Amino acid sequence: MRILFFIGVMFLGGGWWPDVESALATKRQSDRAGQQSIHAQDFEKVIYSIFTRQYGRPHHRVSVRILFPKKPLAVSAGKVGLEVEPLVGGARTGRRSFRVGLFINGQFQKTINVVGDVKAQAIVATPVRWIKSKEIIEKEDLTFMTVDVPSLTHDFTLQQDEVIGKRVIRSLSPRQPIRKIMLDDPPLVHKGDRVMIEVRQGGLLVQAVGLAKAEGKSGDTILVKNKNSGREVLATVLSPGLVEVSF
Repeated sequence: MRILFFIGVMFLGGGWWPDVESALATKRQSDRAGQQSIHAQDFEKVIYSIFTRQYGRPHHRVSVRILFPKKPLAVSAGKVGLEVEPLVGGARTGRRSFRVGLFINGQFQKTINVVGDVKAQAIVATPVRWIKSKEIIEKEDLTFMTVDVPSLTHDFTLQQDEVIGKRVIRSLSPRQPIRKIMLDDPPLVHKGDRVMIEVRQGGLLVQAVGLAKAEGKSGDTILVKNKNSGREVLATVLSPGLVEVSF
């Protein structure tokens, strides 16, 4: 009876496995003369390895379970190598089909169709309360929890600095993973703010007091009214209370 081999390792930047080819090359005492067997755990190791090399990310736990073939495959004796063809479907998890090349002593033998179940979990940031649209997230608004992820290239937030100080685009519910697309940088200038308008040309700097007609983040272009002339101009937000007009 084969023992189910579960691969689940917390890793930073990738996982660790003993050299796959060396492990596969070990001859099993029960093999018939001139033959050896490839087991499901051998496919699990090589598929796990390709996932973590290509898509390894901090704070993730990855597992691979082979669904087919279940029974050991008899192959010729020699140094065995397994090579997974480019992944169709990228980094998504769930039930996946893989084409695995079999090599004996460096010589290609055949392609084996393998079906496996790939699972991944990540420690992600979640709110502890309802957070309304346009609110700024504070440290005390957050907790972290482990969730299943649909892909190793998901956009869930994993670190506090990805969330704290960001403005919510739409309401967030408690204990639901926060995605990066749900957040935005907060505005540095708000509508109605008194701002300093700067005009630079060569070594010349001219400043004037203005009134912001819209809010804007760093780098945004907003409409500003010059309080002295009454003229409205387009200006780029540089920092809180400071905008620049270019000519």
